[in-house]
Amino acid sequence: MISKRIKIFGLILAGLCSLMLAGCGTGSDKVSTGYYKNVAIKPNGEFVIKDRVDDSKAKKGGIFYYVEMGKDDATKDKIVSVTAKAGNAPIDIHWKSTVGNMTAVTAARIQLDYSQDGYIKEKYERVTGKAGVGNHGEASIRYQIAKDGENKGKAEKKYYYNSEGDNNSLGSVAQAKIAYDKKGNIDTITYMNKDGKVVNGYLGASILGFVYDKEKTDVLDSIEIRDNNGVVKNNKNKYARIAFSYDKKGRVISRKLYNEAGDLDGSAQKSLFVFLGPTSLNDKLQQMKDGLIEAGAETKYTYDDKHAGPVKIQFLGIDGQAAPVKDGAKGVAELDMTYDDADRIIDLKFIGADGQSLPLVISNTKGPDELKMDYDENSNISQISYFKNGEALNIDEKVLSNGGMSTKTDIAAVKYKYDSQRNRTEAKYFDKSGNPTYLKLYGTTKYYGRQFEYSENNNNQPKVTYLDADGQAIKADPKDMFLGTWKEPVKGGYTWVVKKGTMEIIRPNGMNSSYSYELSNVKIDPETGKGSMILDMKGKNDFGVETLKFSDADHFEMVDTFNQSKLVRQKD
Repeated sequence: MISKRIKIFGLILAGLCSLMLAGCGTGSDKVSTGYYKNVAIKPNGEFVIKDRVDDSKAKKGGIFYYVEMGKDDATKDKIVSVTAKAGNAPIDIHWKSTVGNMTAVTAARIQLDYSQDGYIKEKYERVTGKAGVGNHGEASIRYQIAKDGENKGKAEKKYYYNSEGDNNSLGSVAQAKIAYDKKGNIDTITYMNKDGKVVNGYLGASILGFVYDKEKTDVLDSIEIRDNNGVVKNNKNKYARIAFSYDKKGRVISRKLYNEAGDLDGSAQKSLFVFLGPTSLNDKLQQMKDGLIEAGAETKYTYDDKHAGPVKIQFLGIDGQAAPVKDGAKGVAELDMTYDDADRIIDLKFIGADGQSLPLVISNTKGPDELKMDYDENSNISQISYFKNGEALNIDEKVLSNGGMSTKTDIAAVKYKYDSQRNRTEAKYFDKSGNPTYLKLYGTTKYYGRQFEYSENNNNQPKVTYLDADGQAIKADPKDMFLGTWKEPVKGGYTWVVKKGTMEIIRPNGMNSSYSYELSNVKIDPETGKGSMILDMKGKNDFGVETLKFSDADHFEMVDTFNQSKLVRQKD
């Protein structure tokens, strides 16, 4: 990712432009409006941008950053926005910090506002237009820039704002003070509330300290979690210092957690969650590619000579041996990644402490030990295929859906489609041979795929349409479960013929009845068919309001004051 001469992401050398908030520092003539391969953000808001690429290459796939420079007098030679794109469409990603393999913000676009003299504001925006989020939950940061003195042109203070525009964020952090050492490197960041009182901020630090290599003073050795007196203290995760090691290309190859006593922390959080839905998986794969995954006392990153991201991530204990994840992907001690020419992960393997493949555990159910991904023209995952021991795997429904019933399926791959905002619009299921296969709706009705329709008023919860083998919509409203013919299994039992809004009750001895009805309070589990609904029948010999309790899609009980009638669906 970095040239051979660079020791850490952030130095200003030939071919690398460190873009200060007010514009470009040394090498400003090398940055103009266009696409770049690498972007990182310093804790003081400065951008580090390098590796210009042709527009045509950027639009073929992979993640690139579109930098837009200002054109008017107020913004000339200054960045006005940076947008992460994959293909030709913006994408929400975890933007890298220049501090070794850590995250700065989650968003698709960062916009800069220079309208207030002496201040510059960075605003985070997602693909949907909603607010992005920084490390303190902020939607934007306003930086106060020094006008004179030894820090002239640098941010000395920053103010955090939530999505409502209020000067506040997580943990009451409202502002932070930035101090520099004699060489102009960031020395400390002190977090404060609205009143200026020092409070716990990023990583649990009241003061975040930056420690540099004693010989190579521009190389960041570690960051320290300090209390309001500047004393190094453990945070709630029981570590006080994160130390980084680099390869000759400046890439982080080791991230170690030390406690306040200076020892490797053996009780470090060992969590890693990997879910198989395309949106969450795409997000996790991007973090893996950028080395933003860590677990255990030490995380090691191994690279090849062809790709920007690591080909292996290992989780180690204080003895330098494999330390498997305990929370989430239980037992996983290593991730092995294979990339395509666009630096997208196309193969992901889960490895245990013994170096052998290990099934991924989701919702306490074992799943695949290997995933293979295909992508569309905008780098959305268009297909996920599941494997175990190198063979195609029929995946458990509980693993596929991250919960629900544990049910065996014939699904070995899922294909997806998306809209222009990267919302998933379709999912279809296929077996080991590539033939369409199904899941079950309400425990009985087979469906071979789903379509998703979004609107501005549904709070990003799409309307779901279930598809049959021919791609046609299936009646899937819980109220539709009630349609059809039902019969009491006892001798002389009644038969109910239910249509939309009307029903007929057929009695063996005559005196049939017709009713109109309304259903309310419908609560039915789509996986099992269990649940209940309120039935209000109106007509002659009015039954009144009854409760129907469903044990599955083919059986319900009508409960009233005098009796309890069980009915069974009759096959058409």
